[in-house]
Amino acid sequence: MPDNIKMTGDFRGAIINIKSTLTNVQQSVGAIATEDPNARQELEDLIGQLSESLQQVPEDNREDAQAVADLTQSLVETAKAEQPNKTTLQITGEGLKKAAQNLAEVMPAVLTIATQIVAAVAKLVVK
Repeated sequence: MPDNIKMTGDFRGAIINIKSTLTNVQQSVGAIATEDPNARQELEDLIGQLSESLQQVPEDNREDAQAVADLTQSLVETAKAEQPNKTTLQITGEGLKKAAQNLAEVMPAVLTIATQIVAAVAKLVVK
């Protein structure tokens, strides 16, 4: 069943695409070449958890939440390449954890989930 979202007010400068960004990321996980479907499912589940957590971030921290979503997307996009660049994965993973750290005070779960996502991606692409 699709989400029914009623929005009112002034949205100039608002970041409202976090959920759609992470939905697209979840769908991209299927393109990561792996022989471990359980690891792929774990990553999809973690991204779902991250999406739910980021939807609860206070308005003042929306920009940080969007950075986490964007870096998660970059990490998965890099991982699904035929020959994933391990240096880029490491740098993007560190960036994701750093962005999540910015939310640790208001949403500690985001840092935990982001760290688990980085580990799950590493597990998928190690060959």
